[in-house]
Order: sequence, then C-alpha cells, then structure tokens
Amino acid sequence: MRVYCFILIVVSLASGSCTNDKKNKGPIVGSADTLQVKSATPAASAVGFNLDLVPISTNELGTFPYLKAPEGYKFSSDKNRKLEEKYYFYNDSLVQKVSGVYYHSRVYQSGDSFEDTYVVNQFTKEIEKLGGVQIYSGGLPRAAAELIDKEKPVYAEDMYDPMPYKYKQFIIRTSTDIIWMELCHGLNSNEIDLTIMQEKHL
Repeated sequence: MRVYCFILIVVSLASGSCTNDKKNKGPIVGSADTLQVKSATPAASAVGFNLDLVPISTNELGTFPYLKAPEGYKFSSDKNRKLEEKYYFYNDSLVQKVSGVYYHSRVYQSGDSFEDTYVVNQFTKEIEKLGGVQIYSGGLPRAAAELIDKEKPVYAEDMYDPMPYKYKQFIIRTSTDIIWMELCHGLNSNEIDLTIMQEKHL
C-alpha cells in the first residue's frame, strides 16, 4: 500500500511539472527575439504583410503627390526627393523600410483655427476615394522608434517630431506602383505631417 501511494505522489508531481513547463515555454510578449504579429488589417498575416490582398485601384489618381490640402488649410515647407527611404508599420513589431519618390509637407491652417481631427478625417476620405487602404493607426511602434534612433533617417528630420505622436498609414496599389501615405498628427503644434512615397512595383 505504501508503494502504491508513493507511485501516485510521484506521478502527480511529474504531471504538475509538465503542465508548468508547457505554460512557461510560450512566447514572451515584448521580448527582443519574439516577433508578435497582430493583424492590423485583413491584409496582415502571421508571416507578415501580404500586399497581394490589397486591391488594385483603378481610380484616376492625378499627378504625384495626389492630395491637396483641405479647405481652410495649406501645405508648407514641401520637400520633394527623387529617392528616399522611410519606415512603415503594420503593427507594433513589423516595420518595413520603403524606398521611392518622396514628398513631405506640413499642413497648417490658413484661417484662425486648427482642427486636428477634421484634417485627418478629410485626408482619410480623399485617400480612400483614390483606393487607399489603411494599414496602421496608432502611436510610433517601439521597433520603429529604435530604428529611427539608430539609423537617423533623413525623413525623420523633415518631421515636426517623429517620436511621441499618432500615425495613420495607407497604401494605394496600382498595376505598376505602390503609393504609401502617412499622416502624423496630434502634435504639440498646429500642424500635421503628410508624407507620400511612390514605389515602383513592376
């Protein structure tokens, strides 16, 4: 009987140990070598971002940079470059460096008042009319902040401040190009950073 009880105790302890091991072997959220990919849009998947799931726009885009300032607002300090590199995000972990034709502007009010939410909503509507799909909305991901701090990309110098603010990023996919658009807003100043990049796809 003693031997039987002893076997039961050993089996019970071993079973509990296996359960704890299984619990402890899961991925650690936020660890440096664990990529936690959470879907930002239906186009994001466990293996990254599937561009093929973004529909091809057949809408008339006009000429680069495709957008104009909303009524009562104006572009200022425009930067145009034939080639620049910029970071785009799909979630808090997945960051991609994009190269292409580059446009950056700061959007200010032409009248007496500045309304951040109104300007962001107007640009969002215009981008969606062109066939744009939103891929990110939120603060600057830690992975992107670390890259900016380490690599000090030129585009970050064009911005009011790339670090602590809100982002909305979009993709317009055509048969020949991928157009990346970004609004950086919620700044400590009455302005919004608008960036547009055109990357040759074919």
